[in-house]
Amino acid sequence: MDSQRLSQLRQLLTLTEEILTDAREKRWESLMEKEQARRQLIERFFQQRVDSREARQIEEMIRQIITLDKRIIALAEAGKLEILKKMRDLSAGQQAIDAYADNAR
Repeated sequence: MDSQRLSQLRQLLTLTEEILTDAREKRWESLMEKEQARRQLIERFFQQRVDSREARQIEEMIRQIITLDKRIIALAEAGKLEILKKMRDLSAGQQAIDAYADNAR
């Protein structure tokens, strides 16, 4: 595999690891920005034809990325549920404030 393609693959893997770190640390905005950059890098990478000599190495790195993606998805789902719970709690708090305000009049 030529050094440019290998560099792109390493960059994809590194970016995916950074996205996983963002998910663990609940840095959702950073995660989304990196995911957009990663998507563009993936598109550029696969615009080039895959040579049979490099297919095995590409496959191995893609498997690593998929494994990391599964962890990212699980963390994002957990984060989504946490955010929904906080929103419900805020809504319940606002309803209590509204009820108090109505009774205070």
